[in-house]
Amino acid sequence: MLTALIQHKGGSLVIDLPRDRMDLEVKIRSIGIDRLSDQIHIIDDEEKSDVSVKLFGENDIGRHLSLLFNENHTLFEVNKTLQFVENSVEDIRDDLEMNIIHDQYDSPAELVGDIERMTDEVGQYTETFYFPLVGNMEDDDDGEQYEVGNRYLRYYEYEIRELLQKEQDLDGTNMKDYFYDDDNAQKKMVSCQWDIVDRSNTLYGKVDFRLKEPFTAEEKELVRSWCIGQAADGLGEGLEQRPIETEDGDLYVSMWNSGDDYFMYDEDEMNDYLAQQQGGVMTQ
Repeated sequence: MLTALIQHKGGSLVIDLPRDRMDLEVKIRSIGIDRLSDQIHIIDDEEKSDVSVKLFGENDIGRHLSLLFNENHTLFEVNKTLQFVENSVEDIRDDLEMNIIHDQYDSPAELVGDIERMTDEVGQYTETFYFPLVGNMEDDDDGEQYEVGNRYLRYYEYEIRELLQKEQDLDGTNMKDYFYDDDNAQKKMVSCQWDIVDRSNTLYGKVDFRLKEPFTAEEKELVRSWCIGQAADGLGEGLEQRPIETEDGDLYVSMWNSGDDYFMYDEDEMNDYLAQQQGGVMTQ
C-alpha cells in the first residue's frame, strides 16, 4: 500500500506498510533508531529531525493515502491507519477505495471513522454477550494481588474502557478475524467489539457483534464458547498483564474467573439475571 524510506545517521531502511507492529519496531532498531514508531514523525527534512521519513504510494490507493499524513503524524499512526484500510470488510471495500481515490478524507482520523461508520451500516443485526469483571490490585510491599470490589472498578470505568480499546486497536484487526470455529458464523460477522457497561450500578464486560444475518442457535453457542475462551485468555493473551495506574497502585482487570458465578449471558439472559438480582425489579 505504502513504502516508507527511513533514514538515520547515514543508515537507511525501506519497508512496506502496513506490517505487524513488533516487526516494524525491530526494523526501526536495525538502523540504530532507539525510539518507538509512535515517537517518529513523518518528517522528510534532516534539519528538523535526526530521523527522516518519506512515504511513497505503491498504487493509486497508496498515493492518495500518503496525502493524509504530515509532520503531525507518527509512523505508528500511518501503519495503524493502513491496517484499518487493509482489514476493512469486503462489503465496504469498493466504496472505501473510491472515497480514497477521490480524496474524500482530510485526515487519518476521518478515514478510520468512516470505515467504522460504513462497517456498522453493513451489520443490521446485533448479538451481545455480558460477563462479570474481576479487578485485582498489586500490593507495593510484597507484590501480592488482592481483589477489589465493583465500586472501585466503576471509579476507573473510563480507564478500563480505554485499555480495552487500546488493546483492540494495536494492529487494526477486527476481533472477528480471530474466530475460526465456524465458517458460516464468521461470514455473518461484520465486527466484534469488546467493551464494558454499567448495568444496575454494576460494571460488566460485554462483547458486541454486528451481523449481516442473525446467528442460528448452534452458531450462537459456538460464538458464546469462543467468547469465553477469549475472556479466559485475557483478550489476546495480554490484557490481564497490562496495568492501570491508580492512586493506590496498579489495577489489573480480568474478564474471566474460575468461580461458579461466572457467566456469558446474551441480552435476554442478562435481563433475567439482573431482574433476579434486584428481586424482580430491573434497572437498565
